[in-house]
Amino acid sequence: MTLNTDKNFAHSVHLAHNPLKLLLSVSCGMFLLMMEGDVNAEVLKDPTQPPASLAGEITNENFQPASPVLQSVMIGSQYRAAIINGQKIMLGGKYESSTLIKINEREAVLRNSDMSIQTLAMDYAMVKKTKPLVQSKSIAQSKTKS
Repeated sequence: MTLNTDKNFAHSVHLAHNPLKLLLSVSCGMFLLMMEGDVNAEVLKDPTQPPASLAGEITNENFQPASPVLQSVMIGSQYRAAIINGQKIMLGGKYESSTLIKINEREAVLRNSDMSIQTLAMDYAMVKKTKPLVQSKSIAQSKTKS
């Protein structure tokens, strides 16, 4: 029995004198412990995913509204475009089989392939507010003195 203990002691003394072997042994042991945890790890469900009952019916990739939705308009001096169902369509450009023929601040007009007209309005109205010019006190006082 002492022989066995002496062999184990000799082996541990040998590892203590060689730090590289000791580091390698400890690293391998840590790696094996980590791998054991992965085997028994519980798979957690993503809380942001829709319920399983809806997963096959609607996904973000294949969801398309029944009709086109105007999401935004971009109007510049030489640039007019509309964002319709997430696609940027330039004035005169095609959205599916329709042509974008008119854009203003609140709506976009599509001409369908059968020559019918479809007007898309944004869900919200953005009203541009302007503040009246406020005269400074010195200008206002000089006008009253004159």
